[in-house]
Amino acid sequence: MKKLIVLLIIAIFSLAQIWALNAEQIIDKMEDVMEFETLSFTATIKNTDKLGSTTQTFNAIQNDDGDTLLTVTSGMDKGQKILRLDDNIYIYYPDADEIIRLSGSGLSNSFLGSDFSYEDLSGDDDYDDRYNYKLAGSETYNGIDCYVIKFTAKKLSETYQRMEMLIDKNRYVPIVERLFSKSGKLLKTIYYDGYSTKPYFPTEVKTENAVKKTNKSEMKVTNIVFNKKLDSSLLDKDDFAW
Repeated sequence: MKKLIVLLIIAIFSLAQIWALNAEQIIDKMEDVMEFETLSFTATIKNTDKLGSTTQTFNAIQNDDGDTLLTVTSGMDKGQKILRLDDNIYIYYPDADEIIRLSGSGLSNSFLGSDFSYEDLSGDDDYDDRYNYKLAGSETYNGIDCYVIKFTAKKLSETYQRMEMLIDKNRYVPIVERLFSKSGKLLKTIYYDGYSTKPYFPTEVKTENAVKKTNKSEMKVTNIVFNKKLDSSLLDKDDFAW
């Protein structure tokens, strides 16, 4: 009888192992439920530091390759445009009527003085090409049972050399993202909430700066439109400043 019980326990454990998802399957599911061909939205960013708060609004469009155009429509940087093509950022400053190009470490620069970087708000999340990753257990955040996935960058050029992502076990969307330096120092934490229906997209995003602890940024997204045909010239470097 004892032997039968042991065999049953082994069988149940083996089935649990077979049915359990690995890190690659979890990331594939996340990418699948958040996949779109094109995206456009309006967002407002509120930045808070020891000097007070500022608010700016921008419009965004993005295609499935990660090419992104951000146009600031209100606030101190009104008229500024940011175009992301592959690993290059082009910033148009209307007052100076000039375009500045950023690449490499420039992707970690602050967007509109916020704790969001250009890397956070643009580009293609192709994790297989950019990171090695593994399933590191489970964690509950705000009552949501999450997988914990740990990422290590394949290239030194990556803005974040290490990441830790909490992914909702039910919807397969990111809930918390912890971003680290190569040495393992926590740089900031990003919280995602208010997801739209499929394809899932967060409408409330907050950051906590682990280095400058008085700094935080909050982004609220409205007017989300998926899979509408875009004018290709809007994502053309030669045309975007006009």
